[in-house]
Amino acid sequence: MNAIILGQGNPYLKNPYLSKLSQVLDAAAIPYEFWIWSRDKQAAALPKVRVLLSFGSWGGGAVNALGYALWVAWLTLRVFLQPRAGVYFCSRLDAALPCALVASLRDCQYVFLDRDKLSKSYAWPKPVKRLIEAIERFVGRRATLHVVPGASRAVDGDGGNIRIVRNTPHSDVIQRARGLVAGMPPRDGRLRVLISGLISPERGAKMMREAVEAVGDRIDFVAAGRLLGDDAKRLAELLGERYRGIVSNEDALALLLSADLVLAFYDPALEINRLAEPNKWFDCAALQIPFVTNPGLDTSQPFEAADACFLCEYGDGRVLAQELLRIDADPQALERRRAGLRTLRYEAWDTAMARVIAECAGLSRKR
Repeated sequence: MNAIILGQGNPYLKNPYLSKLSQVLDAAAIPYEFWIWSRDKQAAALPKVRVLLSFGSWGGGAVNALGYALWVAWLTLRVFLQPRAGVYFCSRLDAALPCALVASLRDCQYVFLDRDKLSKSYAWPKPVKRLIEAIERFVGRRATLHVVPGASRAVDGDGGNIRIVRNTPHSDVIQRARGLVAGMPPRDGRLRVLISGLISPERGAKMMREAVEAVGDRIDFVAAGRLLGDDAKRLAELLGERYRGIVSNEDALALLLSADLVLAFYDPALEINRLAEPNKWFDCAALQIPFVTNPGLDTSQPFEAADACFLCEYGDGRVLAQELLRIDADPQALERRRAGLRTLRYEAWDTAMARVIAECAGLSRKR
């Protein structure tokens, strides 16, 4: 079996999911190549990366809407011309739709890595949402395997090809991250709070920026990740060199391991956020680093039941600042959450994904 991984952005920096996937393919001795849409023109000379489209940026607007149209059209043509070049591993709907269209006409195997439900990601008008849901069902049912991060993402009408791979870290990445932590400079004794991943309006950028302003130097804030919106950019300015930019998967886990607490907020007004299965939660579970999230999320119940997380109402930076200072003054509160995290048992990402790849390879041999 050969694998072709379809997705957006630098797979080694912008897309840790695809980076983890490539490591599992390496371990299984399965040759692979990335076919990507580069939205920042940083991926042209990376190993095993073929840039199919270099256009747009990571913002929104008409330019990127055009980019999506070009990406889907060009990818459909490329897959149609090479339907049996390998098994296509498709990151999100925009990469999987071309394969589903081709599979309706020609013999084409693809795995739908359904990381984010587009139909639930925005407050779409009802007719638009129904159309997107129909497209998602069309793509999911025709996939060789349909991979979702949790049962909350499986909906009525999905086929028997659903496989769950939770957003836990890769075992090898954890070990490399531990090695990086050992080389970090010593801490100064303050509570260290990590802000990481996508820092955006829908993920609490405003309340986190307000909390940083209110708390000042009493807490050691560190941040890394992609910035979207004015509040995220202002947050990075406030932190100065403590904002590390966009970092690799192992560097991100090393920052998490060096922290006492992680902020992980999701606007519950968005349906996709209420069904969130965030990497950060499962990274924290694997590494036993407590996190703060907000009420109103359907999927946080196992963490809440185990007393494994802190809760803070979404959108109120003043309340968040008070909560952080309260945690700073009560070290036992952190230890109780660590004890709660130790009671949770989630399979390593590479173990679960290796089963999916082995199943896919077996199905490929039978064709």
